[in-house]
Amino acid sequence: MSRHRDGWRLGTRQVRCAGEALEDARRAARAAVGAAVMGLLCAAEAHAAPEPPRAAVRLELVRRAGAEGCPDEGFLSAEVVRRLGADPFRDDAPEVLTVSIAREGPELTASLALRDREGETQWADGFGTSLGCEELLSGVALAIVAQLLGAPERAPPDPGPAPPATALPPPSRRAAPEPPRPALLPPSPSAPPERLRLEAGLGATLGLGITPGAAAGMTLAVGVRRSDWSVALEGRGLVSLAREVEGTLLDTTAFTAAALACYRGGPVFGCGLATVGAVRFTPRDPWTMSPRSDALFGFGARLGAEWPLAGRWSARAYAEATWIVNEAVVMRVAHDSATPAPLYWTSSPLGAAFGLGVTATY
Repeated sequence: MSRHRDGWRLGTRQVRCAGEALEDARRAARAAVGAAVMGLLCAAEAHAAPEPPRAAVRLELVRRAGAEGCPDEGFLSAEVVRRLGADPFRDDAPEVLTVSIAREGPELTASLALRDREGETQWADGFGTSLGCEELLSGVALAIVAQLLGAPERAPPDPGPAPPATALPPPSRRAAPEPPRPALLPPSPSAPPERLRLEAGLGATLGLGITPGAAAGMTLAVGVRRSDWSVALEGRGLVSLAREVEGTLLDTTAFTAAALACYRGGPVFGCGLATVGAVRFTPRDPWTMSPRSDALFGFGARLGAEWPLAGRWSARAYAEATWIVNEAVVMRVAHDSATPAPLYWTSSPLGAAFGLGVTATY
C-alpha cells in the first residue's frame, strides 16, 4: 500500500513537470514569433519611407512668348516638393536648373536644362502639351522628381569603418578612387530641336506712296516658323482710292510679292523684307492715253505685335516702311493742240503700309 502511494506521487510529480516544460516551450515560441513579426514590421517601415536624395539646385523659371500668364516658380517648386517629399531647391546652390516655357502655335512647350557652376549643360529635356500651363508644369515637376530619384546623391556618404586589409585587392590591381561628381543629374543628350511649323495668314492692308493717293487691299502670307524665327512669302493686291490724277481719270492697281524674315520677342515681332511688283494705270478716257504697267522694287522693315486667340489662331497688327528703289511712273506727252496738257506722276521713294489680320499655325 505504501509502495502504491509512493508510485502515484512520483507519477503525479512527473506529469506536473512535463506540463510545466510544455508551457515554457509555448511561451518561448510565442516570444520568438513576436520578435520575428516586430522585425518584419520594422524592416517594412524602413523600406516604406526611403530618405529623399540629398540634392540642392537653384530653380529658374522663364516664361517666354505666349506663356506670360502661366504660374511662377512657386507653383513649380511646390509641385516638386509635394511629389518628392523634400525641398531640393536652394538659392545659393552652384547648379542651376532652368525651365523655359513658351507657346508654339496650339501647344505649350517646356525646355529643361541643368548647368553647373561653369555653365556646362549636365542634363536637358523638353516636351509639350496642348492642355494648359498647370498641366505642363505638373509634367515638368514629374520629370524633375524622376531625375532626382534616379540620380546619385550629391553629398558624399558618411565614412564607415575601414575594411580589413585582407579584403583589399593587391595595390597593382586596385584602381584609383573616382572623385565625387558635382552634377546632380547624369548627362543626357540635348533636347531635340523644335520642329518646323506652318503658318498661313490673311489680312487687310492700307498702302501709301505706291499708287496715287491711298490704296486698300488684301494680303495673303504663307511661311514656316521655328522657335522665335520665321520666314514667309506674301502676296498683296491694292486698289487706289484716288480716281483722278492731275485732272485725268485713272484707275490704279498694284500687285506685289514680298519675302520676309522675322524674329519674335514676346508679343512683338520685327521683320526685314524685300518686295517686287507692278503698278497698272488704266485711263477712263482711252483717247487721251493707253493703259500701261510699271515695275517697282524695294527693301523695307516691319514692326508689329501678335496676340494668341483660341487654339492655333492668333491676331496681328503691323506697320512697315519700304524704300522703293525702282519707282512706278505714269506720263502723258502732248502730240498736238487737241491733246490735253502733259501728265506726269511717280511713286514716292518711301512707301508705307499698315495691316491687320489673323494667322493660323499648324
